[in-house]
Amino acid sequence: MKARALGVAFSILFVASALAGPEKLSPELKVWLEDVSPILTRTERAVFQKLQTNAEREKFVRFFWRMRDPLPDTTANEFQKEYEERVRFADQNFGRSSPKRGSQTDRGYYYLALGPPLERNFFTTQSEIWPLELWFYKGAVEYGLPDYFYLIFYQPEGIGDYRLYSPGVEGPEKLAVPIMGGGTMNRSRAVEAIRKASSELASAALSYMPGEQPMGMGSFSSDTIIASVRGLPEKKFSDTYAKSYMSYKDYIETEYSDNYLQSAFQVKMFREGGQAFVHWTIEPEKMNFGTLGSVIYASFEFVLRLEDSRGGTLFEKVEEIPLKLTLEQYKAHERQRFAFQDLLAVVPGEHRAFFLLKNKTGKDFSSFETRVVTPAEQEAGQAGLSAPLIFHAREAVPDAQKNNLKAFVFGGWQYVVGARNEFTTASTLGVFVQAWNLGKLGLAAPPAFVLDIVSLDANQSVGLVALSDVVADPHDPATLLVSGTTSLKDVKPGYYRAEISARDADGRTVLAQKENFVVLSQPVPVVPWGYARLHGPFPGPEHLKILASQYFLTGDYERARDAFEKTLKIKDDPATRLLLAKTLYGLGLFKESLGHALPLYERAPDREAAKVIALDYAALKDWNSALTYLDKLMAEATEVPVLNLAAECHLALDRPEKALPLLQKSLSLVPDQPAIKALEEKTRKRAGQK
Repeated sequence: MKARALGVAFSILFVASALAGPEKLSPELKVWLEDVSPILTRTERAVFQKLQTNAEREKFVRFFWRMRDPLPDTTANEFQKEYEERVRFADQNFGRSSPKRGSQTDRGYYYLALGPPLERNFFTTQSEIWPLELWFYKGAVEYGLPDYFYLIFYQPEGIGDYRLYSPGVEGPEKLAVPIMGGGTMNRSRAVEAIRKASSELASAALSYMPGEQPMGMGSFSSDTIIASVRGLPEKKFSDTYAKSYMSYKDYIETEYSDNYLQSAFQVKMFREGGQAFVHWTIEPEKMNFGTLGSVIYASFEFVLRLEDSRGGTLFEKVEEIPLKLTLEQYKAHERQRFAFQDLLAVVPGEHRAFFLLKNKTGKDFSSFETRVVTPAEQEAGQAGLSAPLIFHAREAVPDAQKNNLKAFVFGGWQYVVGARNEFTTASTLGVFVQAWNLGKLGLAAPPAFVLDIVSLDANQSVGLVALSDVVADPHDPATLLVSGTTSLKDVKPGYYRAEISARDADGRTVLAQKENFVVLSQPVPVVPWGYARLHGPFPGPEHLKILASQYFLTGDYERARDAFEKTLKIKDDPATRLLLAKTLYGLGLFKESLGHALPLYERAPDREAAKVIALDYAALKDWNSALTYLDKLMAEATEVPVLNLAAECHLALDRPEKALPLLQKSLSLVPDQPAIKALEEKTRKRAGQK
């Protein structure tokens, strides 16, 4: 049966601010954006320009300064204080000959970006060169600058703004006053004129690199120095927080807004009973706890949102995670990183997953987002190898929990996983993969599985390990669980790649996957202390309902119906039955949809149930019955889709005089509705004819 869209009653309205367009940038924020331009990364600027309201922008400003605070545990932000002093100095000293604020001139830009120079020499009264300044800096080598370098700012023709001079592009001739009488000012004459003022200045006019004698007409080193200064924000400041800001800004209250913590994370896709599940682990860089007597505690809020490739929400949950530790537990694990781990069933497709972990006790938060790809069913039927899971150890799961699901539990084993994939030479390296549908490969014998450890520094193998622990998944016979371990005692510290391959009898690779890891030089704790929820088995109502909801939101109503009906056979609940009613409407099965929605509404009047009932009656052309429920909805609250549907029902009953005010009210709330605007014009004509 041809699927039918749910219709206007379930459309989500844009908030008023989004309909009205972005709020005009306040004068204070406009000045801030100008002030921080020399230290603003491209990502930060792009995100700031996307923000719709000044409240969102002001929150972003607090994040911006927080991420540059060298001592975040103190009340003062030393960097912000110093930078604002640079702005004040630049405005007072560099704007006298310019219509701009001093901080917005060339001198202002480099003063804000680099701070005060070690030396600042003035050449403003010389007869043979234009007024100029010579600045001498100690460079930050770690950001690509030389140990020391010069900058020259000059006033062309002796008027207007001082401009940054480029030895490579302009040359010394730009700094020298033209020869009286029309003689030609060539390079050698210009250098000689500058040398009369200062031999150091003459050298800097040729190259900003002290001691360099450039060959030819230009200085490549000078251009590189200028480019390096311009690129300092990208190298000096982390803008990780900005990349996810658009996602988390609506979840973070003001008191959290300057307490963003970096976190490490891993997201992996594995199969359970033939169904794809995404597993994740999140390790904040630090954990803040509170104390109450002998109890150490922290209260967390976890937000997960899954979106499809068009940005539509497929799944969203907000979960409270309370942690309570004894003093003994805390001391036993205080040097370990804490890891939050969980899993979720996901429908096929390419998705975007957004994670937010908020510490309500410590008033800080961490977030990240990533791409998640779940293979379609036709792809899942092919032979495949999962991405490798690098682990530290594994522990047997209690018999009573072997049918339950938990993050990184496979075949009765709990795999101990770190988000950073960090090990020491005293560690044991473990790898795990799932291999499925190997019969599709057409091999004469089952393949052998091999781990190849490759040094990324030397780009060569440092050891091969046979992965001999191969068992069938007890919940999915088509899937093999493959694992193995090896000691790292003979592996030097460095960066490595674990390459896992399935090989045929001749040693040829038929399937392969890889994952990077690090061997540290210091004996630091690398095994995290994990927190993970225990879930019911699959297939079970918890996971079936999640999958059904995702199928429903993707418009795959047939699969949604199947999953909802399976869920209700195991456990009946009103929320699932209402979703089934919506799904049946989407399939065009209006009477069947009413059969679920009407009893729900009779037991407990609910707006969403009333919308489904109204839609079903309207689809069946029972306009009066639809209006019975639409009138109740409009008496309780005003929703544009409800107004529009009620107007359509009145028009179907030839009552344009009742439809017209509903359409007019709808347009007054949301003017940008071309189809409703056209309908309103037709309705006005019909009402005038009656």
